[in-house]
Amino acid sequence: MSQYIKTVWNRMRAEHLPPLEEIESFGADGEEAIYRLLCKHFECVIRNVVVPHKKLYLEKDFLVIHKNVPFVIEVKNWKGEIGCKNGEFYQNKENGVHKTLKSPVGTTRQFVEKMRAFYKMDTPACGVVIFAEPDCRVTLPEEMDGIALLTPKKAIAYIKNRANALEQKKLFAEPEKILHCTRFYSRNSEFCKGMVADCFFDCETKDGAIVRVDTTSLAYISVHSQPLRARDKLFVTFLNGESNVFYNRETVFDVVCLDGTCQKIALHRVRHIVF
Repeated sequence: MSQYIKTVWNRMRAEHLPPLEEIESFGADGEEAIYRLLCKHFECVIRNVVVPHKKLYLEKDFLVIHKNVPFVIEVKNWKGEIGCKNGEFYQNKENGVHKTLKSPVGTTRQFVEKMRAFYKMDTPACGVVIFAEPDCRVTLPEEMDGIALLTPKKAIAYIKNRANALEQKKLFAEPEKILHCTRFYSRNSEFCKGMVADCFFDCETKDGAIVRVDTTSLAYISVHSQPLRARDKLFVTFLNGESNVFYNRETVFDVVCLDGTCQKIALHRVRHIVF
């Protein structure tokens, strides 16, 4: 009984995740649609890729690897007319509002350069900005400073054609060793993303046997809380498509955030994890 009380106490004291900003939630809808589209056409699609930059990290939405050619992808869920004048991106909304936007070209090009340096690549890497919103009217050239600016349908064709032209004999790094963020979503509109420092975490089977799970093999975890039992039911999906059900009591992940700080995230505070 004392162990049960201790477990309940530790679970109650665990910190909550930060609040999920509205803009993060809105942008995620466009990313999810593009992710499904990319997965229909390409076998290797890695979400939320990162590279070190000074004491922080840079992040992009996706890395597609096709015929051993890497494509860094930034997704923009902008609405209205999107154009560029005198080097500045702008947005004309349906309500007449004119807005200056931060160019995704420079940040995408910077990420490609940092990625090539970090992985010591001597082979090409490409950058692509995809405008995901169906109502978006893009009045931009299809390429600026070496970065492709495309609608979803054109982006798929571009990646396939470009990979055919640049096909490599070997990959610059194994997909499981490419740095990427894990996303944590709570039940209360809270959110955190970063790199999981833990290679493994322990959970239990229904019979109470301890199972050690390799975090690099995971695709998704859905957490269903069972507070009266002081545990959580985990629906785990692996990268190979297999799934299983485990149980958690006091697992805490160490997460390195993009600003270089570290945060401890208790699994029972989470509802979904996207690796």
